[in-house]
Amino acid sequence: MNTATQTVSPRMPSLQKLEKTLKKLDLSWKVIETTARVVSPPHAAGHIATLEHTRQAFSQLAAEMVEQIARTHLENRQHDLAARAQVAIDILVRNLFERTADVGFIATDAPLVSFVMAPQDSAAGALQDRLQAYRAKYTVYDDILVLDAQAQVLLGLQPRAPGPTPEPGWWGQACAASVYVEHYGSSPLFPGQGPVLLYAHRILAPDGRLAGAVVLKFDLASELASIFAALGGQDTVLLLLDAQARVLASSQGNRLARHEQPALGPAGAVDTPVTLRHQSVDYLYAHCATRGYQGYGGPGWTAAALQSLEQAFDTLQQTAAEATDGALNDAANDELALDHPQLHRIVARARAIEEDLNRVIWNGKLTETATGNGSALGPLFAEIGRTSKQTIAVFDDAIAELKALLLAGRRAELAAHASLAADIMDRNLYERANDCRWWALSLELCERMQTLQDADASSAAASEAATRAAEILAHLNSLYTVYRRVALFDRHGRILAVSRDAASLPEDARIPAELVQRTLALRGDQAYAVSSMQPHALADGAPTYLFCAPLRKPGGQDSLGGIALAFNCADELATMLKDSLPPASQALGVYLDSQGQVLASTDPGLAVGESPAFLAGLLAAQQPAARCDWQGQSYLVGRARSQGYREFKVSDGYREDVHTLLLSPVQRSEPVQAALQLPQPAGDGVAGTGHFGVVQCGRLRFGLAGAHVVEAVEPRLAAAPVASEAVGLMQYGLDGENLVLPVYDACRLTGQYAMVRPQDGVAIVLRRRGEFMVLLVDRLIDVIACDPVAEPPGGLNPDAPWINGYIHDGLASTEPIFTIDPNGLHLR
Repeated sequence: MNTATQTVSPRMPSLQKLEKTLKKLDLSWKVIETTARVVSPPHAAGHIATLEHTRQAFSQLAAEMVEQIARTHLENRQHDLAARAQVAIDILVRNLFERTADVGFIATDAPLVSFVMAPQDSAAGALQDRLQAYRAKYTVYDDILVLDAQAQVLLGLQPRAPGPTPEPGWWGQACAASVYVEHYGSSPLFPGQGPVLLYAHRILAPDGRLAGAVVLKFDLASELASIFAALGGQDTVLLLLDAQARVLASSQGNRLARHEQPALGPAGAVDTPVTLRHQSVDYLYAHCATRGYQGYGGPGWTAAALQSLEQAFDTLQQTAAEATDGALNDAANDELALDHPQLHRIVARARAIEEDLNRVIWNGKLTETATGNGSALGPLFAEIGRTSKQTIAVFDDAIAELKALLLAGRRAELAAHASLAADIMDRNLYERANDCRWWALSLELCERMQTLQDADASSAAASEAATRAAEILAHLNSLYTVYRRVALFDRHGRILAVSRDAASLPEDARIPAELVQRTLALRGDQAYAVSSMQPHALADGAPTYLFCAPLRKPGGQDSLGGIALAFNCADELATMLKDSLPPASQALGVYLDSQGQVLASTDPGLAVGESPAFLAGLLAAQQPAARCDWQGQSYLVGRARSQGYREFKVSDGYREDVHTLLLSPVQRSEPVQAALQLPQPAGDGVAGTGHFGVVQCGRLRFGLAGAHVVEAVEPRLAAAPVASEAVGLMQYGLDGENLVLPVYDACRLTGQYAMVRPQDGVAIVLRRRGEFMVLLVDRLIDVIACDPVAEPPGGLNPDAPWINGYIHDGLASTEPIFTIDPNGLHLR
């Protein structure tokens, strides 16, 4: 046990109760073992040795069971923390990726370029209004600066002290680069504000000369506050860390403050829970690097999620109670199998102990009848039976709890990543709503639209305007590759210019009339319109969201038409889902609308536009479903619903519910064999009543008279003799002599299919005409009393002389038992 695991057990009531029960049962087994030595005859020493071995195996597995449950609790917390940290850094990096495109675009904005080339106080107010309009749409920025070629501030959104500004350290890089410059740290452009995150891009004059630069100051504090609020909480500390693992931001600065450097391990997945001791507090933690986005990895930052062990214990107790009250009693859990090596090993060992106990009881009951020591051994084996049932029940409950914990951990991981997928989609579409509104303010596009409406369609002016508009749209589309096309449309919805592949558009391609009407009716430059996701020519007939905003006459409010951005749903939504799946997962992801229609999927079997009944059923369920079945496969389910981002889908008037489902395949468990109802023939149970050991062989049940049975043991097979019906040989010690006995498959001898895995069966040593043999059966069932035994239906069968009797009580609820005479087996 590691340190964290050792400290869980004493703190958790469920584990305390389990340990107490297991110790009590272990004491009961010791009492039984001691009693057996006193009352059992000498030749029953083998049974006593088996009983002692079973008790020791039970004690070892009990300790392992407690440890594994404690470890699983901690692993669930570890996975939860890892999911929070991973989502935090990935969400942030995706957001910053959008900034790299924004700054490159605004650096080419015509009014901004004109102002930088010829700064005038009379034009400063208009440009500042324009930048305010930009910031009102892209609310992730809290300031925008315009610099001249000497790095002096010409304009900014926030009040600034007059006077020259020292040249920022990244200025030379920005002047030389054709792409953005990303800078985090203190800056002379923002004195006294501490570290700031800036995105800068040079501004070039038409002749290619450096004219200045634009600087976007990202509102990192509010963005992190949003992420921390969504993923953190009072019990979880979220950290943003630099490349040296120094804290850049903390959700709880009173615990881990900025500039501290906790001794975290390297970012990445860990197989076991890891702990950190910081300022006399022990934490469970996870440390994650970003998975990046389209080749962009951000500023080299990582994220960590921490929870103090004290709070982790409280969370563990709560989740344990929920598992016991909910998932533990969920019948769906019993139907699922988990590919979890430790669980499989524990189940296999528990079943082996159960088989050992069955053999002890089965052998003991037959020994009791053979020795005539019923008065002494009867109560002993009755107590063994009761204690074995209690032991097996405790093991079964503990296994069920462990399985429920493992399933709960997987479901929680799926739910976390489903939330990530929903958040990614909301944040991505937030940017699309910003783009369409900002691009609609392009004076050059508005002027080209005016020309296209005023000039004759076949005139040179119209042709030149259409060509230039297409060039501008193509530039936009090259910077923002998430769009299949960007288009201008007139008041009738006719498409006048597109960003790419104009020749492949149908001549009659139009924007839907309803969307045109909504776009033209918009007031102010903050409003936008969005279509439902539906096929359109701008997306080559594929389903798309069309984001639209009106283009107005220069200097007026009359709408000339609008701009339409055809979002590349087919590629982008599927990529969002793929990027949201848990690492190394076989899960599949689905976006659904509120009617259960597929918007995107990572599985080709779930086509866009379909409404599979099983998915619609998941949405309609009053409670979040734990699992579902599709095409013969069972799945665990994680689900989330879009919540919006900043003002998008929250306060801007647009709302479309999108549901995210992540489905992780799981296998069905083998059906649990129901307890058999054995015949209970009439009998007074007095001395002389025949006792039969009942066994299962394939589909049939047989009874072996106690007089023929020596002992049921674990099979230890050696190779079979050549040309023999025996499936192997087995050594067996009897009365000090080491015998080598032939082993026969009872299934084959009774005309059924041979056992697939003989080593998993039970070996029964039998007396046969003064000799000994071993019969392999599938499992032991019980010992019953019956005297006399009826003749088989139809009389004795000459082809099966080894079947010499029939036990049945005539009730439909019980299966018949055929008794076997080993003396007849040699006739085969």
